[in-house]
Amino acid sequence: MAGASHLDLGPTVTPHPFLKKLLYATQKGRGLTRLLVATDFSMCADLALARALRLPVAEGGSLTLFHAARPVAGAGAPGDLLLEGRCLSRVAGAARRRLRAREPMEVKEELRAGDVVEEVSAVARQQEVELVVVGRPHAVRSHEWTHRGAAVRGMVRRVDAPLLVVGVHPSRTYQRPLVAVDLSEDSRRALELALRLCPPPTVVNVLHVPEPCLTQGLWHAGMTSREHWLAVRQELETAARKALSRFLAPYREAGRECEICIRCSEPLEEAMLAEAADLGADLLAMGMHSSMEQPHPGPRLAEQMVMRADCDVLVAKAHPE
Repeated sequence: MAGASHLDLGPTVTPHPFLKKLLYATQKGRGLTRLLVATDFSMCADLALARALRLPVAEGGSLTLFHAARPVAGAGAPGDLLLEGRCLSRVAGAARRRLRAREPMEVKEELRAGDVVEEVSAVARQQEVELVVVGRPHAVRSHEWTHRGAAVRGMVRRVDAPLLVVGVHPSRTYQRPLVAVDLSEDSRRALELALRLCPPPTVVNVLHVPEPCLTQGLWHAGMTSREHWLAVRQELETAARKALSRFLAPYREAGRECEICIRCSEPLEEAMLAEAADLGADLLAMGMHSSMEQPHPGPRLAEQMVMRADCDVLVAKAHPE
């Protein structure tokens, strides 16, 4: 997420041990080790699987293909599970054949009955997956609240693991990622995960929207002229650029190239979409606090990005303790 930052111009804070480990992993190009792809055998789910097969995976990594069967009126549950289990096995077989040319990767199958959001959340916790990959139904893009669209929105809010929502055909690996940050630990997780999904030499663009610029009509508040507001905005942009440079310093020291983007002219949501469109981004990453009890705008903003962005959306969650 971008916004809600404090533009402290003091000395750079030494990264904590967890960040040092992530920097080492980023520097070495370590891929993911535990992926989960949720499928309902639709075309959107096929796109999610195709994207997952293009992600960088570490040696000994595993991919779990997950499907949750829903009760069907007038049909017996055992028969339904048997049929859907066969469909899942066929999808898993196709994935194994596609992976043969790459380094070995175990493909697992997980078939459950019940609510897809609850079951995905449970499996993600049990297997400690590093990333859940799901397809974005086209109905969501037209704001039709279908069952599939509701399921994706539910995963954004309720699944603790990081979530990658795929809506674009994955013709290649990510080339133009954009990460929105507010200089918080939540957005730091988004940046670190994006760096893992986009190994060198990919350049990662990092967007920050200073908090004062999120106040609607700010330049009218006690300012005598538009020129005054423009001068104030220039000061905000300069301070924000310095703060973001400090935020990115450890990653640059680790050898990763990050481009700075500062926007002060639109509301947060519109700024993120506009920057993604201007860059032609193929991935938009943001952080979100996983606790629903926290007074945090992340879940609502993440849902909007998942529905409105023209590219894939990565939502990073808090790391489990």
